[in-house]
Amino acid sequence: MDAREAADAARKLLARQEATEPERVAEALRSVWIQAVAPPEPGQKTMRDWGIDAPDYEALGVPVPVLSSIGREVGRLGRNRVEEFLPVACLLWNAYGREGRLVAAVGLGPMELAEPETVLPALYEMAQTCVFWEDCDQLAMKALEPILRKDPANWLERVGRWVSDENKWVIRAGLTAIGRLPMKEAAYAPRCVELVAPVLGHPDTDVKRALSFALRLCARGQVEPVKAFILAQSGVTDANSLWVLCDVVRSLWKPLLPQFADLLPVYRDWRETGEPAARRSVEGAIRLLEGAQHHGPAD
Repeated sequence: MDAREAADAARKLLARQEATEPERVAEALRSVWIQAVAPPEPGQKTMRDWGIDAPDYEALGVPVPVLSSIGREVGRLGRNRVEEFLPVACLLWNAYGREGRLVAAVGLGPMELAEPETVLPALYEMAQTCVFWEDCDQLAMKALEPILRKDPANWLERVGRWVSDENKWVIRAGLTAIGRLPMKEAAYAPRCVELVAPVLGHPDTDVKRALSFALRLCARGQVEPVKAFILAQSGVTDANSLWVLCDVVRSLWKPLLPQFADLLPVYRDWRETGEPAARRSVEGAIRLLEGAQHHGPAD
């Protein structure tokens, strides 16, 4: 079953189901996506190899495009009937594993746009229960981000509070949504950098990766705020902070790299002052910046 077939099947099933019976709707949707489960090939990695630790978390490996197509059908109806479909989305998230969560995340986007004050608290609750990076990032991009992109003036500061939460998945979801905003609204890049900056130094790997991601995407909107942020950290020495500051360079969109070459002295200083655990990250960033300095924008 491909994405188009899944959308058609979900549309027909939803037309026959009462949204006021969430269990029946959820089971009907599962009967659709389960048809897209492909038999594993010899040596192929399973979803468990992605870092899922929860033993009761069903993860069938259904392709994301299939799940997204089903979720869009949920959102198409749910945006006009949030009161009925929000419980369906919550049930999918809480009880139907990876596939249910990705379907719910996509469906929640239109619902959030329709009734953000109702849906945003539910998204916050969901974020706290994330299992690994995929469900967190899908929740951030498909469910949380739509209202932020539509009306950043009213929602950026509120979403910004997520990054000071105690739950690492709430932090990651906030970082992901905020970091992606400047790609659409470049003028918000300076404020987005300010909002994500306090997370620097966080010890969790999932948070560190999300912070690097957010800073790199902010640079796609405006380079200077990100460069200024890096320069302002010239005195840091801890490995957690330096990993992020180096990963921003190592994973940066290549056309932007020459614009960061003048930060090379800062990274060379970190080679001398940073904790030994950061040495490999710093050396990698230095090599890239030296190459960018040598070749220049034209190459």
